[in-house]
Amino acid sequence: TVMFSTRGSRINCYKVLTICVFLFTVASFFLTLWLRANYGIVQVSTTLTPTQYVRLVRRGVTAPSLLYSPQNFSIAESDRFCDSLNPSPPEKRHFVFLMIISSWENSLRRDYIRKTWATYHWFWQNPGLSYSYKFVISQPDPKRNYSVFPTDLDRDDVIISDLTEHYYLLDIKVMWGFSQILQHHNFDYILKCDDDTFVNLYRLPPKLLALTNTDYFYGGKVLETHNWANEGIRYAAGSGYVLSRKALCAVVLAHSVYSLETPRIPIEDAYTGLLNSRMGVKVTPLKGFATEHESCKDFTTVVFHHINMKLFPKLLHAAVNGTHFC
Repeated sequence: TVMFSTRGSRINCYKVLTICVFLFTVASFFLTLWLRANYGIVQVSTTLTPTQYVRLVRRGVTAPSLLYSPQNFSIAESDRFCDSLNPSPPEKRHFVFLMIISSWENSLRRDYIRKTWATYHWFWQNPGLSYSYKFVISQPDPKRNYSVFPTDLDRDDVIISDLTEHYYLLDIKVMWGFSQILQHHNFDYILKCDDDTFVNLYRLPPKLLALTNTDYFYGGKVLETHNWANEGIRYAAGSGYVLSRKALCAVVLAHSVYSLETPRIPIEDAYTGLLNSRMGVKVTPLKGFATEHESCKDFTTVVFHHINMKLFPKLLHAAVNGTHFC
């Protein structure tokens, strides 16, 4: 009787183990389907656990056909990843794509941008090249009492993440925006800026056309910090920086790997600089990219930061006429 009982227990253990393996396989399958439907992840390596899946998603990793493995962490793999991207539906290739980071409640700022520097630009006189833009926003913070509510959430130029608006989530928000724009748009360069930035679109395109390194380009106002990752990071200030398409692919790929292996760096511009450094892409100083008003008397300035939106029309008039900004 004892032997029979022991044998029966073993059989029951095998049954339980088989059922657990089956349930885990089914759960992994449906989790993959859920990630595809909600976050754009088309293919995910089986080397990732469900916990790692969720961690990647929470950190804004939504790149299509992105397989996580140490071997992926290379420029060669980044090129293959970049070449595999086919925006759907097909879209014309833009010379510059502007990704403008905005807060949920800042619809008035977005309207000022639409009516000023996002509408009047160099491309009018150069129809052979084109540009486009998107505002990237997140969900309202439930802990805040908003006095202003946005009126433009249904516009085509606004994309909304599932993240909550918070300064220390900016790195994830920016990476999420980068991934979305890579999936759905064709472009040669992307300019990341904020909604309190004025961009002189009469000066930006000629500056980019003059570049000699067009494959892996990353540039802007160069800063340096030693406060993160125990190493010095040279990076372009978040007020406005430029990445070529291939450099952006490398950043998105590096983010997918780096997100699982190290703590977050919640400063988005320094984090972007670190990811570029990991992929061997060095930051290039670009004249005319100002973090404050340091170059406001020079009409060749490309980017102004911390600008009151009511000054946008005045700055636009100066940009159009080639006069001093202030």
